[in-house]
Amino acid sequence: MQTLALVSLCAMIGQTAPANLDFSQGTLAGWDGAGFHLIAPDPKDAGSSSGVSSGDAGNPTRKGMIRFVLKIPPGARKLLFRAYADTPLGIEADARLDVILTGEDRRPVPKQLRTTSGAWSTTSKLLSSWEGKPRDYAWDVAALQGRLMQVVLIDRDERPGCHVVAAGFRFLKAEAFQDEDFVRTMVDLQKKHGLASVSRYSGKRFTALSNASEKFSTQSVRFCEIIYDLFYHHFERKGFALRPPSQMLMLAVFDGPDGFDAYMNRKMPAGITGIYHQGSNRLVIYDLRKNRALLKGRDAALKKGPRKDSDKFTDLVHRQFDDLAKDFNVSTTMHEAAHQLSFNSGLLNRGGDVAVWLAEGLACYCESTEEGDWQAIGSVNRSRLAALRMPAAGKRAWLPLEKLIASDRWLESPQILQGYSQSWALFHLLMHEETPRLRSYLKTTYSRQSPERRLEDFQTAFGDVAAFETRYLAYMRKLVEMQPERGR
Repeated sequence: MQTLALVSLCAMIGQTAPANLDFSQGTLAGWDGAGFHLIAPDPKDAGSSSGVSSGDAGNPTRKGMIRFVLKIPPGARKLLFRAYADTPLGIEADARLDVILTGEDRRPVPKQLRTTSGAWSTTSKLLSSWEGKPRDYAWDVAALQGRLMQVVLIDRDERPGCHVVAAGFRFLKAEAFQDEDFVRTMVDLQKKHGLASVSRYSGKRFTALSNASEKFSTQSVRFCEIIYDLFYHHFERKGFALRPPSQMLMLAVFDGPDGFDAYMNRKMPAGITGIYHQGSNRLVIYDLRKNRALLKGRDAALKKGPRKDSDKFTDLVHRQFDDLAKDFNVSTTMHEAAHQLSFNSGLLNRGGDVAVWLAEGLACYCESTEEGDWQAIGSVNRSRLAALRMPAAGKRAWLPLEKLIASDRWLESPQILQGYSQSWALFHLLMHEETPRLRSYLKTTYSRQSPERRLEDFQTAFGDVAAFETRYLAYMRKLVEMQPERGR
C-alpha cells in the first residue's frame, strides 16, 4: 500500500490545453469577440485562476460574446471549467447567460455540473455561484477527440448587473479527472466539516482516500482486492462474461459516522453502514467501531452489568462489541465492493434500470461473514436468514414475489430487512439452480432504462411468477431448516 499526505494530492496534472484557453497568459489572445474582460484569481479561493467576466463595469453595452476555436486533443476525456451566472438578488439567470461547447452543427454538447455531493449531473444552464465561489462544470469530450470545436461564452442579458464569470478551462484524461474530482470532494468535506486529515492508500485495482486509521484503511483496500479476484473467478466460472473495470476503483473511507454523514450531505440512519454511490462510482464506508447504534448497545449493556465480577463482565461486553463491529466492518466492505464490481464489470448497468432486489441480492450473495471472518462468495448468509425465520414459521407474511421484483418500494417500508433477505435468497436460488437462465436474464435487462418491463422480463426468463413463487417459498424454507439458529 502507498500512503501519501493529501496536500500532495492537490497537484494534479491535466491534459495539455491549447495556449491561453485558460487565460494563463494574462490576455485574451486566442479568444475572438468582445464584451469580456480579464479578472485576477480570487485569493480566498484556493481553486481559482485567471478568468474573464462580462460584468457591466468592463462592458458598457452589458452584452458580449467571445469564443475559442480548438481541436479536442487525443486522450482527452473531459473539458473542465469553473463559472457562474452573476445576477442581482431576486433575478434568476436564464439562457441569456451561458457557456457552451459546440461544433460545426452548432448543437451544444451537454454540460455537466458538479453537485454539492461530489456527483456530476447534466444541466441545461449556468447557475449562480455557490457559497461565494464559481461552480465546477465539465463536458464529456471522449467521443470528440480530433474534432474541431469552439468554446463560447455568452452574455445576451441587457438587465443591469447580470453577467457571466468563467475560468479554468482545461482538458483531463479519464483517470486524472476521476482522481482530481475525488480529491476535491474529500478536501472540501475536510475543510467544511472539520474532519481529520486525509491520506491516500493504493492497491492494485483500488484507491482509498481515508481519514481513518492506517490499519482500518489498509484493511479496507485489502478486503476489496481480495473480493475482486474471487468475484471474477466465481462469476466467470459460472459462465458470466465480465470485463475488467476501465479505471481504478475508488473508496471514500472515514474514521466515523460524521465523515459518512458529511459525504452523504445528511445524517444517515445508524443501520446504513456504508453505500456504493452510483453517481460518483465510489464505495463509501466508515469504521463501525464508532457506529452510534453499536456504541449505544454497548453502553446499555455495561450499565446493566452485575456488581460482582464487574471487571470480567466489562471485558466480556467489550470483546463482544469488538467482534460485532469487526463482523459489520467486513460484511459492509464486501457488500459495497460487490456492488462496485457488479456495476464496473458489465454484470449490471450503472446507467440503466437495475431492480433493487437484483442489485442487493447479488451484493448479499457476496457479503457473508461468520464471527468476523468473511466466507466464500455464494455461502449461506446467516445474517440474512434471521429475517426469513418468522415467515418460514408462519408468523409473518412473505413479501410477494411480484412486489419484490417489479417495484423498489419495499426499500422504504418496514419490511426492508425482509426484502434484503428475500432478495439474497432469490439470487442464491437463481445462481445455484438457474444459472443459464440468469445469464440470459441479465443480458436482456442490461439495456433497460425504465422499470415497466421488470415483471415481463422475469417471466420470460424464469416462467410464470405464481408458479415460480411456490418454488421460491419452498427454497427459503429449506434454507432456514438447513441452518438452525445458534444454540439450538
